[in-house]
Amino acid sequence: MPLRVLHVLDHSWPVLDGYAQRSRSIVAAQHQLGMEPVVLTSPLHQSDDPSASDTSLDEVRYFRTRADLGITAAAIRGRWPILRETAIVRLLQKRIESLVQREPFDVIHAHSPALCGLAALRASRKRGLPFVYEIRSFWEDSDLSQSKSWPRKLRYKLGRGLETFVTRRADAIVGIAQSIIGDLQSRGVSSAKLFHVPNGVDVMRFTPRPRDSALAAELGVTGIPTLGFIGTLFSWEGVAWLVRAATELHRRGEPFKLVIIGDGAEGPEVRKVIAETKSEDYVSLLGRVPNDQIERYYSVLDFLVYPRVSVRITELVTPLKPLEAMALGKAILGSGVGGIRELIEPETTGLLFEPGNIDEFCGQASRLLRQPDLRRTLGDHARERCVRERDWKIVVRRYEDVYESAIQNTRARS
Repeated sequence: MPLRVLHVLDHSWPVLDGYAQRSRSIVAAQHQLGMEPVVLTSPLHQSDDPSASDTSLDEVRYFRTRADLGITAAAIRGRWPILRETAIVRLLQKRIESLVQREPFDVIHAHSPALCGLAALRASRKRGLPFVYEIRSFWEDSDLSQSKSWPRKLRYKLGRGLETFVTRRADAIVGIAQSIIGDLQSRGVSSAKLFHVPNGVDVMRFTPRPRDSALAAELGVTGIPTLGFIGTLFSWEGVAWLVRAATELHRRGEPFKLVIIGDGAEGPEVRKVIAETKSEDYVSLLGRVPNDQIERYYSVLDFLVYPRVSVRITELVTPLKPLEAMALGKAILGSGVGGIRELIEPETTGLLFEPGNIDEFCGQASRLLRQPDLRRTLGDHARERCVRERDWKIVVRRYEDVYESAIQNTRARS
């Protein structure tokens, strides 16, 4: 009989971010491998997808948790401290219990943040089901503010405490990066319960393709070496810094174009820096593009840059987007934060520079701009690595051991 897994998520497709993309890839690959995954999203999905309703995608059922009326909905929409988090956990737990009462599941698999984990932990204990908790990043690390005010310190302490509380009680824990596994071990979480399931990529979708000459002409990059960034503009991605670094690269006489694709919280700052540096002639911020067109945009980029700043979240968490570029046979230039170093083997599958070091960035970028053979060699090796190790159908098989361990630990606990 197929293994029946209830995935509990903060949000999902059609929201377009790395979290939703990883989730969709996992459940789609599990379905292809013969499991029976089902998805349930938290009330926060409704914030980005107000008309969300129960649906099916890739032959997988998706259920929603709605909060439309009353004080609960007001607390969530108004982001009332404590009341908001309490409401999310209560609604989500109730929805989980309703689903597991209606149909049988073998495992409840909750994905961070810890609010999803806590709701799933409570529901799983009430129903006697194995509980797996997957950490993409630590909830307490999402606030990058340098403020030392007591409310922020308290929020950090509470968030870290909740994350630790859930992980210590889970029957099995998944970390998407080895650095997350190490952090959990330092918190006293048993190594026997820890599993590494890294990010993957669909190597059949993201496969090398010819340069789209029509799009290159439209973007004004025909015949010009072009570097690019594709992703969400979070502050920790360092894209505003990248514009300043590109200004220095331009000052040194390197001919190139920089194309930035994506939007997010740092979008206004990126636009401001482009204006301040008067770099509009060689830097383009395109904003979001349709997801089904993204391979066309990759095709006109000679190499991709991931300039992440060094903060706790980037040192611990591996990004998803570099794997798309690698699967497409693109050369990678990344800052040497922990999350990037876990993906890139220097001088083999990409190049690294010291985070925040503009001189090192310019030196490595110049190598890639001037040496097409180097770009091609790095890209070929990156593609080979993805096909061999990072295809989602290969990565997702690791969950078989995760679920078996959770089931055995549940039996032992009972």
